[in-house]
Amino acid sequence: MRATLLCGLLLAAAGPSAVAQEGQSHPVRLVHGGGEEFRFDPRRIEAAPGDVVEFVVESGGPYVIGFEGSNLDVQDRDLLNQALPDRTGPLRGPVLSRPGSSFRFTVPPVSHRSYRLISFTHLAYRMEAELVVR
Repeated sequence: MRATLLCGLLLAAAGPSAVAQEGQSHPVRLVHGGGEEFRFDPRRIEAAPGDVVEFVVESGGPYVIGFEGSNLDVQDRDLLNQALPDRTGPLRGPVLSRPGSSFRFTVPPVSHRSYRLISFTHLAYRMEAELVVR
């Protein structure tokens, strides 16, 4: 109890910058709307470095979400790869196979611009979204 109190007092005295803060949360649903309609909802995500984007399967799995990499510079590519958990390949997240399955991605300190997100398992259906890093 004394150790907890002491830690709390030290953090309070150090000021707000001593406490790590998680950025804003951005939930993104992965939806099979029937037939050939597969989509991200929302299709446009605006986030800042440190924000968390969470992809959640609503219907129609499996999904492998990642970034289109043909127009990325080496530094942004490396930062995105390092930030993706349980990668299944370059710029690809884990396999999400059942409704309710999800993964969280913390936006790294990449260049402020637009990044194209795609579902590698639904390329034929043009399932894509845009991540705008501000």
